[in-house]
Amino acid sequence: MTTTALIPRVRRNHHGRAIAIRCTACGAWRKPYRFTRNAVTCRRCPYGPVGRHLATYAAKRR
Repeated sequence: MTTTALIPRVRRNHHGRAIAIRCTACGAWRKPYRFTRNAVTCRRCPYGPVGRHLATYAAKRR
């Protein structure tokens, strides 16, 4: 068993529906629509590939 299986990263309501997912890169709890299907990092995570792209894009525009 891996350590990620021991750490809960999904918060569910009493109906079993996911209401928040923890991003493994930044550790923030975010709404499920912020993630692509079966992803462990959020779309706008500052530590993920999209966040790095947005940071370099913003740096070029200054």
